[in-house]
Amino acid sequence: MLIFGPMKRKNIDVYELIKSNISLDCLVDDAKNFDASGGKSYILSYPEFVHYFKMLNKISKHNIVIGAHFAYGWMPTIFDFRSNKFEEVIDILNIAKNGDDLNVSQLNTLKQCFNNSLVGTSKILHFINPEKFAIWDSKICRYVLQTKTKSNPHISKPEYYLAYLRFCKYITELNGFNEVHNILISKMGYEMTRFRTVELAMFGSENPMKDVE
Repeated sequence: MLIFGPMKRKNIDVYELIKSNISLDCLVDDAKNFDASGGKSYILSYPEFVHYFKMLNKISKHNIVIGAHFAYGWMPTIFDFRSNKFEEVIDILNIAKNGDDLNVSQLNTLKQCFNNSLVGTSKILHFINPEKFAIWDSKICRYVLQTKTKSNPHISKPEYYLAYLRFCKYITELNGFNEVHNILISKMGYEMTRFRTVELAMFGSENPMKDVE
């Protein structure tokens, strides 16, 4: 997977770019600086959303309708189903729940259904399987790519999300990541997956991009 343009004017592998941008020491510092005093609704609702999908043996259309709408309670936009490929979407979400990888085509199918938003799709996937899928949004995209622009075309590209997931797997398997994980569990007050704690460290970071909308 190669990208062009602002990334030093040459072909760059997105995963390798992210690895070069983010160190474990940086994530440790970001975890220590994380402020859990705000966003009480997010803190309270998160384990409930995860629990909802954890209790399901298999995801149905009923669960998709409910889950999509509560996931969009974390989004600034009103939710709308943009396709009626519910059988295909159900199959893909159950694949995700079972812990299998998704590909670009499958992510595009989900994205097209869920408000044409990869961000919203990532939140639904995370609530379904927080061990396997991390949340992806504009702040995380800026963080991993080290960009400051408000509008980032990469946020809607499944290839970039997959590179980010690959990085999450890599960084959370390092021995030193336990410090990041334990700091954030202590601050939030409940157990979370390692994919959730790495995303929280990035989201709440004090790096220069924090205040860029």
